Amino acid sequence: MSISFVIADDHVLMRQGLVQLLSSDPDLVVLGECGDGIALIELVLKLDPDVIVMDISMPHMSGLVAIDKLLAQRSNSKVLVLSMHDELEYIEAMRGAGAKGYILKESSGESLIAAIKSVAAGKTSFPDTTNQEFEPNSSTKYLNPVTVLTRREREVFFLVVAGNTSKKIAEMLSMSLKTAENHRSNIYKKLQVSSSSELVRLAGKAGLLE
Repeated sequence: MSISFVIADDHVLMRQGLVQLLSSDPDLVVLGECGDGIALIELVLKLDPDVIVMDISMPHMSGLVAIDKLLAQRSNSKVLVLSMHDELEYIEAMRGAGAKGYILKESSGESLIAAIKSVAAGKTSFPDTTNQEFEPNSSTKYLNPVTVLTRREREVFFLVVAGNTSKKIAEMLSMSLKTAENHRSNIYKKLQVSSSSELVRLAGKAGLLE
């Protein structure tokens, strides 16, 4: 049985190279490709692929937010993250967001194909991190906010970091101003910050502004 997939990566040459590589496997069928998170969501909802292969650093919408929105609208989505980041914090953030797999861009084509087939079969495919230490609630250089926030709070988090006011966030997420402000307050408390500028600095330390 063939496995259909879509690819999202903002680097055109990388994306085209992946399409060519994966299309060489008779079991894999590419349904589409795109370069940002917003286009990815539209593509997935339209084409209904078995697997979604995506980068996490994309314009218009980060990979984390894209995963959240995909799972909110299509809960059975099987996401395989393709990234240049090998830090455990990134891997755990994607796992926590709902991705089924994570593979480094430096991996071989055979490894990528194997990961896609594994995810399509309902399994998970993540790098071996047994030799790395990770404390999700610690205030380390690589603290990743998404490890302590709910899915809705993550949406608000990224919108705050992008410079949106509570009023604008309420409009964008179709919620009341009070609800938006409550989410913002909860985020500040959980991450132990007192302003949006501190939130931006925290996001930068976690590598979420790339």
